[in-house]
Amino acid sequence: MSAEVENAVAGAGAARNPVALAAVEPLLDAKGAAALLNVPATWVLAEARADRIPHVRLGRYVRFDAAELQVWWQSRRRGPWRPRDVSRARSGTAGRRAG
Repeated sequence: MSAEVENAVAGAGAARNPVALAAVEPLLDAKGAAALLNVPATWVLAEARADRIPHVRLGRYVRFDAAELQVWWQSRRRGPWRPRDVSRARSGTAGRRAG
């Protein structure tokens, strides 16, 4: 079978079964999420309880999607690797007090 035919067959199956659309990675528990973020599992659970970190509640269980956690922590980056405001940096007065 050609690649086009295989894609069409896979697409038809995905239309009937949305789960077959893409390979789904298993969800992480608090220990797995903590290892990914290099923080204690207690911190991960506290942040999920406070609704400050992406998570999925399955009854009494809390699970985490590794891809969502990566997007979350990358959006929280701070530091010198961010582009500076070029207009202020070129003016020559950035950081100086008037007077």
